[in-house]
Amino acid sequence: MDKTYNAMTGIDVLPVHVPIPNMGFLPVNAFVIKALEPVLIDTGTGSESDEFMKSLEAVIDVRDLKWVWLTHDDADHTGSIRKVLEAAPDAKLVSNALTILRLNTVWPVPMDRVYWLNPGDSISAGDRRLTAVRPPLFDNPAALGIYDDKSEVFFSVDCFGGIIPSPVQNTDELTEDELAQGITTWSCADSPWVHMVDRGVFSQTLDKIRKLSPKMILSSHLPQADGKIEQFLELLENVPSLAPFIAPGQMALEQILTQMKASS
Repeated sequence: MDKTYNAMTGIDVLPVHVPIPNMGFLPVNAFVIKALEPVLIDTGTGSESDEFMKSLEAVIDVRDLKWVWLTHDDADHTGSIRKVLEAAPDAKLVSNALTILRLNTVWPVPMDRVYWLNPGDSISAGDRRLTAVRPPLFDNPAALGIYDDKSEVFFSVDCFGGIIPSPVQNTDELTEDELAQGITTWSCADSPWVHMVDRGVFSQTLDKIRKLSPKMILSSHLPQADGKIEQFLELLENVPSLAPFIAPGQMALEQILTQMKASS
């Protein structure tokens, strides 16, 4: 885990940066909203579970959590979900039904603590409403972003994520080229279906986010981004026409292993 930071009053980021050989780093973020009914969004990676719990306990008394919102059931979002629910006995687990049903194939989810929602549904966290929003790009059919009507923050799940050259806490610390390259590369890699979409329909999904007009984007895979929604939407507008991402093959793996051996 990396050092937690405050994105704005009442919202903390719990980051880890996963190294991507020969490319940079992929941020993996969870978030705490210190609402009247405190909310944890996602629970980090399993490999960092002990460190995640320490970071979480440093920003909030886990027993005070009232909601744990899983954006989807990918492993980099669910790493500490069982530990969190054990430590927060009064918290409800909020997610799409598909996420919960798939989690239930791994461990017995306490269904009496579950709250199901779909795009457009919302919960009250006491002093704000959190509304489920389908992000324009996603790698999981159950993925749900979150719009916080008090802070005007859009938690965009994997959408607007990016591979960055080094760990930072704010996208203002990246050059325009680094940010654009990171987001477009990640978008092609994480949502390969985007190259098959109808451009007009895709533009309509972008317009839905444009109408939200969030003041800040908090992606699961990018440092915080203030006032960049139009810039990000313009980047995504062009993604369908970009060359598809091709993952490294065995030759690349052998080169990486050779480099690792030489440096050990």
